[in-house]
Amino acid sequence: MTSTKLVVGAIDFGTTYSGYAFSFAHDYEKDPMKIQANHWIGGGHMSLKAPTTILFTPEKVFHSFGYQAEDKYADLAEEDIHKDWYYFRRFKMILHQQTTLSRKTLLYDENKKAMTALHVFSSAIKFLKDDLCDEISKKMTGFEERDIFWVLTVPAIWTDAAKKFMREAAVEADIKSECLSLALEPEAASVFCKLLPVNCLKLNSSKFVETFKPGTSYIVLDLGGGTVDVTVHHLEYDGKLSEIARASGGAWGATQVDEAYLEFLEELFGRCVFQAFRENNTSDFLEMLREFEIKKRLINTKKEGKIVIRFAASLSETYKEKCGKTLAYHILPGHLGSFVQLKKNKILVDANVMRKFFSESIKNTSIHVRKILEENELRKIDTLLLVGGFAESEIVQGSVKEAFPNKRIIVPSEPGLAVLKGAVLFGHNPLVMKSRISKYTYGTEIIRPFVDGTDQEKYKVFENGIYKCRYKFFPFVQAGEMVPVGTVVRRYCISDTFDVEEGVGIYASTKEHPKYVVDDCCFRVGTVYFDEPRQHFMAEMHFGETEICLKCIFESGIKKTVEFDYLCT
Repeated sequence: MTSTKLVVGAIDFGTTYSGYAFSFAHDYEKDPMKIQANHWIGGGHMSLKAPTTILFTPEKVFHSFGYQAEDKYADLAEEDIHKDWYYFRRFKMILHQQTTLSRKTLLYDENKKAMTALHVFSSAIKFLKDDLCDEISKKMTGFEERDIFWVLTVPAIWTDAAKKFMREAAVEADIKSECLSLALEPEAASVFCKLLPVNCLKLNSSKFVETFKPGTSYIVLDLGGGTVDVTVHHLEYDGKLSEIARASGGAWGATQVDEAYLEFLEELFGRCVFQAFRENNTSDFLEMLREFEIKKRLINTKKEGKIVIRFAASLSETYKEKCGKTLAYHILPGHLGSFVQLKKNKILVDANVMRKFFSESIKNTSIHVRKILEENELRKIDTLLLVGGFAESEIVQGSVKEAFPNKRIIVPSEPGLAVLKGAVLFGHNPLVMKSRISKYTYGTEIIRPFVDGTDQEKYKVFENGIYKCRYKFFPFVQAGEMVPVGTVVRRYCISDTFDVEEGVGIYASTKEHPKYVVDDCCFRVGTVYFDEPRQHFMAEMHFGETEICLKCIFESGIKKTVEFDYLCT
């Protein structure tokens, strides 16, 4: 259903950078690509996204976000009064890394102090929400928050628990749930790029080609700060998109490059020296990270010679304090001696060494894409679409082109904004997706006649004169199945007797064909409760936007919607 709100506002909550964009309904009708994004100033330059960094006072009260949080924390560190404050950076990855999530899950700040993750996430979302509202107020008289339909981006490879967590964080940030939709990042990027004219795209071919012709299938590589999402889309003849392979990927984003760089610095100066510098000179350490962020965007597959990275005098002072001599007498590790030089406050790094910082991320991504292309039905795909902030890196673009020389590589002119602007388009028309691949097998528990030799004895019960098997998994939809969006997937009549108070459990499983709801691969996501015993009901599973809804229709005509809760208590 197309949004009826006056404005669609999208928040792209990233691992390393976050931002927002919006467009007015009347502008969307005339020109869908008329989308406005905010500009952030900090770190000596202007950017379209701000660092995903948040600062709280010692009393756990929100203080600032983005560049302001970084600068304030650096000032506090200069006066050595920062350790009682709560400073979080790049904290989004906890939602990918944690196998179980709850409303009480804790996050630990730079000084290992804990705060509930829900409070941290909701505070960050609230800041972005309020800032977006302030920006719209400047452009639209009589504007009210209820005029906005919100879209929040999430990685496609996230679990349903992580998506549920983000929805609850948004609701805690004063966004009404009925005015909020979650958009899968690769889908949003795909929606945006299919509307772009070819002259807004970079191709590894001089041929004139249409961006995406109806009937075309292509791989979307969403290269973010924390994760790499890989999805396969097919453009239908009605202009809608279908997902034709299950979303996959891993933690191979730009943060892997940063981690490799920090490991290099530890090896170069010594772990003890660099850790002391990092802990005691927060402002200077932050400046080194900002400079590296600029340098890593410029490195490419062909660059030769040395790359200059500056470091603060406090690093030299820390070295002298810890080692008893100046950096001028520092002996470089043997294997780095030919590739690295230290000159006063500069590190001269050979371009080949810089490229190695990217190697693990690029290798993991390339191997994964090759595996996808080896699947029979995907062998003929010849197009890869690169989006996400990490796709702005020239070395990433060049490396993908080298790894897949026979493929057409498409990169939008601003790949880091493709997800954000696509999320705005998605908010105006959430039914742009025609079908998706189910990540899980969904179903309910049933009691069926016991089958000797097939069913497990421990689940055998005697009921109404016959032996039955409890805990059987009765599927609505199977993992890996292509499911139409916005339609009823399955209708089933559950005719067995269940306890009124306990109700009937609704389950999800990572396996295609689970046998019992109590198996380790299964987890309970919801419950259908009865008003009276021995009620039959029809279960309708709806795949609407990015979240699944189960509706039950009882014999009495009463309808109930079952809310899925993937979070642990």
